Amino acid sequence: MNSENLELAKEIEFNEKAEAQAILDYTEFLRKLDTLPNMDGLDKEFIKDTISEIISDELNHQEKLKMLYTMLTSIKANKD
Repeated sequence: MNSENLELAKEIEFNEKAEAQAILDYTEFLRKLDTLPNMDGLDKEFIKDTISEIISDELNHQEKLKMLYTMLTSIKANKD
C-alpha cells in the first residue's frame, strides 16, 4: 500500500458514504410516500418502483466502490 493508493481509497470511501446517504434519503422518501393518503394508487406504485430501482443502482455503486477500495488497499471485509 502506498500513499497515492491510500489517498484514492479515501476518495472511494467518501463517495461510498455519499451513496449510503442517498440510500438513506431515498428510504426516508419511501416512508413519507407511504403516509400520503391522497395519491392515486398507480402513481404511488410507479413512484415506489422507480425509487426502488434507484436504490438498487445505489447499492450496486456501493459494491463497486468497495471492490475498488479492496483493489487499492488489499484490505478485504471480514467474513465473520
